[in-house]
Amino acid sequence: MKRREFVRRIGLLAASGATASSRAASCGGACCPVDEVATPVGVPSPAHSFEMLSRLSLTELDDEHEEHPVLVSDGQEGDWMFSLRRLPYPADQEVISCFRKTDATWREQAPVTSEAGQFEYPAASCAPGGRPVVAWNQIEDGVWKIAVSLWEGGSFGQPQVFEGGRGRFLGPVLCSASEDRHWIAWESFSQGRLSLFLSRYEKGAWAEPVEIRGGGDRSLMEPALAADEAGQLYLASGVTEGVDRHVELRIFNGSRLALEKTVPIAEGGGLRDRVNLNTHPAVGIDEKGRVWVSWENNRETSRLEDGDNFTGDRICGLVCYHEGRILECSRRGRFVFAGKNDHLPTFVKDPAGHLFLVTACGGDFSGSPFWKYRVSWLDGEWAEPVEFFQTRQKGDLFRPAVLVDSDGSLEMAFVPEETFSKEDENPLLEEGVVRQRVNQLELLRWSGPTFGAEEGALALKEAIVKEAVPRENFFPVFSGRPRVARRTKELGGEIYTLVLGNFHEHSNNSSCWPAGCDGTVHDDYRFGMFSEGYDVMGNTDHGYTMTEVYWRKSLRMVQFYQESEAFLPLPAFEWTLSNGRKREIGHGVGHKNLVFPSIQEARKFVRNRHEIFSVHSPETENATKLWEFLREREIDCVTIPHHPADEVHPTDWEVHDPRYQTVVEVFQCRGNAEYPGCPRELNVSRHRPIQNEKAFLDYALREKGYRMGFIASGDHNGIGVGLAALWVKELSQAGVVEALRSGRTFATTGDKIFVDLHVNGAWYGQPAGLAAAPRLQIQAEGVLPLERVEILRDSRVIATIEEGLEGAQYAGEFVDEDFAEQGGGAYYYLRVTQENGHLAWSSPIWLEA
Repeated sequence: MKRREFVRRIGLLAASGATASSRAASCGGACCPVDEVATPVGVPSPAHSFEMLSRLSLTELDDEHEEHPVLVSDGQEGDWMFSLRRLPYPADQEVISCFRKTDATWREQAPVTSEAGQFEYPAASCAPGGRPVVAWNQIEDGVWKIAVSLWEGGSFGQPQVFEGGRGRFLGPVLCSASEDRHWIAWESFSQGRLSLFLSRYEKGAWAEPVEIRGGGDRSLMEPALAADEAGQLYLASGVTEGVDRHVELRIFNGSRLALEKTVPIAEGGGLRDRVNLNTHPAVGIDEKGRVWVSWENNRETSRLEDGDNFTGDRICGLVCYHEGRILECSRRGRFVFAGKNDHLPTFVKDPAGHLFLVTACGGDFSGSPFWKYRVSWLDGEWAEPVEFFQTRQKGDLFRPAVLVDSDGSLEMAFVPEETFSKEDENPLLEEGVVRQRVNQLELLRWSGPTFGAEEGALALKEAIVKEAVPRENFFPVFSGRPRVARRTKELGGEIYTLVLGNFHEHSNNSSCWPAGCDGTVHDDYRFGMFSEGYDVMGNTDHGYTMTEVYWRKSLRMVQFYQESEAFLPLPAFEWTLSNGRKREIGHGVGHKNLVFPSIQEARKFVRNRHEIFSVHSPETENATKLWEFLREREIDCVTIPHHPADEVHPTDWEVHDPRYQTVVEVFQCRGNAEYPGCPRELNVSRHRPIQNEKAFLDYALREKGYRMGFIASGDHNGIGVGLAALWVKELSQAGVVEALRSGRTFATTGDKIFVDLHVNGAWYGQPAGLAAAPRLQIQAEGVLPLERVEILRDSRVIATIEEGLEGAQYAGEFVDEDFAEQGGGAYYYLRVTQENGHLAWSSPIWLEA
């Protein structure tokens, strides 16, 4: 594999400037010394002005994708960088790249991995004066393993591979105390629960891993490691507790891996009636031996109407574990990082032992939607966080890759992306490619802060650890619902199982959310599993921003979480064609979630090595062409219309394909699309329905005669707002798609209300025989008392049951005596209202001769 070089950027941009691709701004391919200084620019701060000293870009091929950089240093002259290099389609393989700084110049080395394979999530560490160790995920025949390798003087040695007897391993983290003493931890996913594994390297060998469980139904996740000079090992991790997420610190004897103590760091939070999230912990040790823990918290979430998984507004806590106590800074409290939507706190130490804390900041809703980076450092007190780099991109997010060099400068690895499109007439766009999203690994260096000659006294006080304990009988309006036992039903000799979930949710790969952060794919899946108790889920990032690489990554995560019947992720993405704010609805417009029954079917949607088929592709540029394409390629999926009556994104109901469009999203975070003026038509204040009656479902069902079942789901950060319920014949991805295709579904606004309907003996997905007075068998069960049960014929209420409702359950029969007088009817469905305002809809059942 050809070795690549770093070249200096010409026309160095300010730290507050864009991260546009430097392919057209490189200095002819000559390797650039790191200490070459450009005109100092930076972001001023009352505490410190970081000056950008240099900016280097890695030359590489446009059809490869470098990501997930990691920087480590031995504190002397040995700086290293490792990254994941994705090879071009159709290889579906990666290598772990290696770069080393020698003589003040960065040079690429032979890859850590001797051969290409399926790899994810590289991690690295290096002790002062030691040698680097690198770990990564290695996937072989669907088995997720952990591999770890040490530098052996000229190359990386044969890796040690950890393979679990059950479950799947993910996300290694490393910690090094000396040249020959290291620790590694990772997650294990099995039967819908996460635990941690821990191993050590001493005397030339890795010890047998120790599994660490949360106990009961608790899951442990997101490990972080640090070790002190006495050999104590500190492991911080997230832990599920009901619908909330906490952070704990575990202290081990580093040699024996014996657990000595478990210390709660953050329990609950500042939100009542909502999920309290404490996630993505980091742990570091300062020069005085004090242990510091930082983590994300969602207590300042502001967009409460939409839902609240990872909607930005994050703050990062910071506490000190010292002499058996949890302490926080007296002057500033424990939320040192606040007000800038801070994510993924990361500790870094300089060669002198000074401790730094770096965060990646999401955007906000006031015109700054891009990623930024902030840093604080411990110099007597923790310094006021300083923004030292603002990008011009949204999208994928990894922990900041930062090191502090021996000269005190701050060095960071970053991967800017740029999209070329056919409309741009960009000469770099390959023939036949409509949109091409490329990236380029960069190294940026800033001047570091100056530390005081003598450290001042650090004032600490007892920290608040436990907050806002959820009430008993906790039934929130927006989020936080425990898993419920699965119901079964026997009908016609077939056994059906009821599963609940969400088929419309985005990660930050969608790159479109105004605040720049939807959360990672892992964040979304785990919020769904542990905070909402979903059985099934589809992550539907936008196809128009989905490159082949991002589609590959999405399918990898489906593969990882497709571990057992406990939780079923489905391959999915959102096909998106908007209408603007025009009142007239354009031909074939609408947003549709494509849900596939297998990864193999989903892979058929790759257009070329750069892109998947989307609205930008001439083959699938509108709904009619999309369905024609699916038929021609014999692709098995369903296409679920969502928010069909939205002002900007309505659905064109003049076109339809009954093979693929079998269910519709009756409700999501924007609101209800039944008919103009329906209950909760406007669900969030920032959205409006279109002033065109032909966008609503009553037009599609009653006027056009389309037969579709009902589901509900979320959308951006809407996990917990909208719930899809499906009766499946088998607990599998194919079984879920079969239920969607058959219309055996119902919908709720989020609470796990149960609703069931039979018409003349027919059930969901079955036609009902004609009768002079159709007979409806009704069953409804809420999590709170029911307020009303409404019966709708042809999308109009014909009866309301309020009297006689006792508590949360109702079962009864209704005979439509007015059926003949009203000139007949085509379909019936139920709408149930709970006392807290949550709704549920049965799917329609059609009358048929």
